[in-house]
Amino acid sequence: MRAMILAAGLGTRLHPLTDVRPKVMIPVMGTSILDFWVERLHRGKFEAAILNAYHLKEKLVEEISEKPRPIPVEVHIEPVLLGTGGGIRTALEPLGDEPLAVVNGDIVCDAPIGKLYSEHLESGVEVSLLLHDWPEFNNVAVDRDGAVLGFGKEARQIRAGGNGARMLAFTGIHFINPQALREYTPGVPYNIIDIYRRLISRGSQPRALFSPGLFWREMGSIESYTRLTAELGGMAAETLSPIETGRRAWIHPDAEISPGVVLNGSVVVGKGTRVLDGAHLEDVIVWENATIEPGSRLKRCIVADSTVVSGPHCDEVLVPGRK
Repeated sequence: MRAMILAAGLGTRLHPLTDVRPKVMIPVMGTSILDFWVERLHRGKFEAAILNAYHLKEKLVEEISEKPRPIPVEVHIEPVLLGTGGGIRTALEPLGDEPLAVVNGDIVCDAPIGKLYSEHLESGVEVSLLLHDWPEFNNVAVDRDGAVLGFGKEARQIRAGGNGARMLAFTGIHFINPQALREYTPGVPYNIIDIYRRLISRGSQPRALFSPGLFWREMGSIESYTRLTAELGGMAAETLSPIETGRRAWIHPDAEISPGVVLNGSVVVGKGTRVLDGAHLEDVIVWENATIEPGSRLKRCIVADSTVVSGPHCDEVLVPGRK
């Protein structure tokens, strides 16, 4: 059993944070999305993971080479950005007939991915998509038997036809048999949804998978990342392991919090960061090896790695060298 974590995207909605780290390396309560999914795949009995890389690829290669993980992680560097379909197609090349689980690199959820993989195998279909009801993103039409009928505009037209189809949201988790993509040339950009549309036109509809009670959040924007961090702090402990939950103030053991520092609301302070005398932090996320200088006042800010911050800041994203 192998899985792929999609990590090549530019992460434009998370800019300027994605000038510092690729999206999949962004930390949530000190755990990167990459490490979260590798651990979840390990628990689901997957034997290896594939990571595609394009934006800040050197950082991803360095991260994988320097840190041991519970399952092997192989990096596929894309010389050009191949899109979701092209990246998956290229990763399938060495797998033979073994189906591949695919996870978007900007989501956090508690899907039982090993169980869902087994359900895909048992179904006999070429592609399975994990869907759920999330009104903000409901743009996939599904019939009463779980067949996927369309995406986006055509899905809304199908739903309006009054044939009993319902609209659901794609979680970014899917399971693909290699033969579904064999006709496409490796190394060429494709959109995976366009490939799925073609399967539908041929009568080989992807099938919907469901996970009752699913916790799912996307963190592809500054707003959703901030909102997720605050939400996790208010959840019960051990809810979404290996991400820590249930702590409004999460401070890495190797961070330094000086006397007189005031922490209010949801605060995260990463490894090697120093928060110095008299600083006030309210609803703030600080990554690794940053310095918050004495007397600084930060409210609703994100501070990236190795950034030195002084003075008052409100509703800002602070990265090294950015004024």
